[in-house]
Formats: sequence, C-alpha cells, structure tokens
Amino acid sequence: MSELAKDPTGCSRRPFKPRRRLTPAKIFFIINLLFIAVIFVIGFRPGAFLDSPTAGDLAYYNGHRLTFIARVCEEADLDYKSRRLTVCADGQATGQALITTNLYPVYDYGDWLKISGELQTPPLIEDFDYGSYLARYDIYSVMYYPKIEKVARELTFPQSVYRGLIKFKQSLKAIIDSNLPEPEAGLADALLLGYRRTVERTDLDIFARVGLSHMIAISGSHITILSAMIINFLLTVRFSRRYALRLVFLFLIIYPLVTGLSASAVRSAIMGSLAFLAVYYGRTNSLIKALAFSAAVMLAFNPQLLRSDIGFQLSFLALLGIIYIYPWGEKLTRRVLDRMKLKPRLKDILKTIFDTVNLTLVSQIVILPIALINFQQLSLIAPLANILVLWTFPPLLAALIIGLAASALVPFLGALWFLPSYLLLKFIFIVSSLLAEPGWAAVTVNNFHWGWGGIYYLGLALLTMILNFKFKKFDK
Repeated sequence: MSELAKDPTGCSRRPFKPRRRLTPAKIFFIINLLFIAVIFVIGFRPGAFLDSPTAGDLAYYNGHRLTFIARVCEEADLDYKSRRLTVCADGQATGQALITTNLYPVYDYGDWLKISGELQTPPLIEDFDYGSYLARYDIYSVMYYPKIEKVARELTFPQSVYRGLIKFKQSLKAIIDSNLPEPEAGLADALLLGYRRTVERTDLDIFARVGLSHMIAISGSHITILSAMIINFLLTVRFSRRYALRLVFLFLIIYPLVTGLSASAVRSAIMGSLAFLAVYYGRTNSLIKALAFSAAVMLAFNPQLLRSDIGFQLSFLALLGIIYIYPWGEKLTRRVLDRMKLKPRLKDILKTIFDTVNLTLVSQIVILPIALINFQQLSLIAPLANILVLWTFPPLLAALIIGLAASALVPFLGALWFLPSYLLLKFIFIVSSLLAEPGWAAVTVNNFHWGWGGIYYLGLALLTMILNFKFKKFDK
C-alpha cells in the first residue's frame, strides 16, 4: 500500500494519524513535573519553606539557656575530637537540635538525655549557609558542649529495631577497623558502610582532585555505578543474566540496611534502582515517569532537598543523564565490539571496562555545573582515574563482605581474610596519589554561577534531543 493516499479529487495526501491523547498516566506525569518546577522556583527564595517558630518549637528558644529531655534520634557522628548528636526533643517544646559534645562519655542512637545549655541558631560559617544545610534535615537549633545526663526511658518497637541495625553496622565497622590499618580501614568503612568522616581530610582532597569523590558519597549515581559494575562482573564470570539481576536487586535491598537505613542511603537506593532499570531494560518513558514521581514524593516530605541537598541534586541529574545519555555510549560500544573479532571472555571484559567509563563520564557531564558551583574545582584527570580505579569495586566489595563473614567465624585469622581487600584498597590510594601529583590534574574554576549553569543545561538538553533523534533515525 502506498505511503500516500489519494483524496476524492485525485490529490495525494498523507494518511490520517490520530492525535495523541492525554492518558491518566501522562497527566499524572505532568502534575509531578509541575510540582517539581514549583518547588524549584519557590525554593530558591530566601526563607522558603521555613515557618516562624512558635512556643511549641525548640527553635523558638534559640539564644536562650534551656533544659529539656530528648532522644538521640540518629547515629552519632564522630570525628577525632568530638561527637555530634541529632536529638529529638520530647516535652513542652518539640523539634530537633544538633548537639556537639565530647567523645566521652559515649552517647548514641536511642539514648534518652537530659540536656542543659544555650540553644543557638546555626551560624553562617564564612560563605557557607550552615542553617540551610541543617534545615534539609529539619534541624534549626545547635548547642555546643552542654551538660548531659542519661535518663531512663523505653524505646518503641521500631526504634528498638533501628537501634539493632545501627549496632550491627557498628559491629561490622569494628571488625574492619581491627583487621585493616589506616587509612585503608577508613576508606573501607566509607565504601561499604557509608561512613564519610572515617576518611582523612587529605585523602578526601586527593579523591576530589582526581574525580573519585563519588565512590565514597552515597548517592543515586553511586548506587547505579555500583549496581552496573556488579552485574557486569557477574556476567563476566558466567552468571546467567537472570541470577545476576536477582543478586543486584538483593544488593539494592541489603545495602540500605547495612548502612543503618540512613535517609540518604534509602533515597539513593530508590533513585539508583530506577536508573539501573533504565540502563538494563531501556524502558525510558516508564522510568522517567517513575523518577519524577519518586522525586516529587521526596520533595513533598522535604522541599528543602532541592535547594540545600547537593546529594539529591547530583543524584537526580546523574540519573537523568544515565537514562537519556548513557545509551549513546552503550550503542557505540556494542557496534565497535561487534566489528572486532574477539573471544567472548575478552569481549565481556572490554564491555565491562567501557560501560564503567561510559557511566562515569555521563555522571560527570551532567553534574558539572553543580560541582563547579559548590566545589569550584574541575578534575581533568578524572576519566583516567575512573578507568584505573573503578574496576576494583566489585572484587573489593566481595572481598570486604567475605572478610567480614570469615572474621566473624574465625576471628584470629582476620588479617588473612582481609588481605585481598587491603591490597585493593592500597592500590586505590597509590593510584589516586600518583594521579593527583600533576599540576594540571585539576583546575580551580571561580565565579561560575547558576546563570552559566542554566545555559549549560539548556545546551545539553538540546544536544540530547538532537542526538537521540539521530540515533533513532540511524537505528531504523
């Protein structure tokens, strides 16, 4: 049948195509996008989403001395000299406060405390808006080195379960710390358990300089890259695709539990799962709708995330890049490898390497403006660093998990069980230090603002639309 039909007058005309109707799913998707856009516009106004505290709010008493009863409602955050406690007040005034105290005596999640000291509004630290940073956690008061006494109160069943998870997480950290030296132990704690302060400041600077900071920050892109590398590793060692997918989804369930069900880990697992599905099933339309819905739900509970949570911003953008841009590299890799006469095992290894590079580069491209605005540094050596280092993740995670399990059963051989993970961690430190040495490894970028960022994302969106159209046309 001819592509062109003829009307009664004999003139050629194109066949009639019915207009696309707005289905309930599309309407719901549009509503989610509009909600995110409204949060974006409103959120960047000073004081957005902040209500004036009343006498029933703990923040109402900022600037005054106060004694109150509170429960430690998050795992204690430790560094080498202090302990930070997020406490939830339970009394005439309610709300959360961040308490900075000494390392000892030990206070941690679930402890009920009687706290006496001066409540303060989070200060402005140089150019850093500490108040906005804490507001994303619904914290509007801080207190430094108050008088603290433990009081006897019971926990609810969910609180007791959560406390058990944190205790389990801390027991895993204790096993790692007792069988690995520093700084390898600190990096293992960060990679496996989500402890960021266990990595020394100088090492964090090195990782930032070579573009490897994402490996120790729990985010959606971090979870996606880990998931992709795990499944590629399993496929390379001849696991069937079905079982490899099952193991990856098991990892996506267990990982937040191991990290103590922290909000960032749960959010990252959800967003990372969506991007992972996009990568391996290619259902872009369905997954972008699911991503928009999940983001809208998170913002409904906490609208501060979009403005003040860099992790949320980086995760959301990285996942968009993985959904829309990653397929270009995947198709190119497949075509190149298909034209090369390689043995199946070598072909699988090369595909794993190329996929890792592709995922990393896509993530770096889409988060570039936010990274420049917040960190003012551009790593030029990041692609090489990621190629040389990220392949270690699947065997390193496996080595750490095996070391933990074996050390729990036969503790006196712990150093032997952790030897493979020690060698891989040592390799990461050596490679990162060597790559950070050249003066051109990273450049400082000042005065990059949101105006330039908007132009960058507009250009990237247009380029994505054009290239996706050309790829579809070429595939036909």
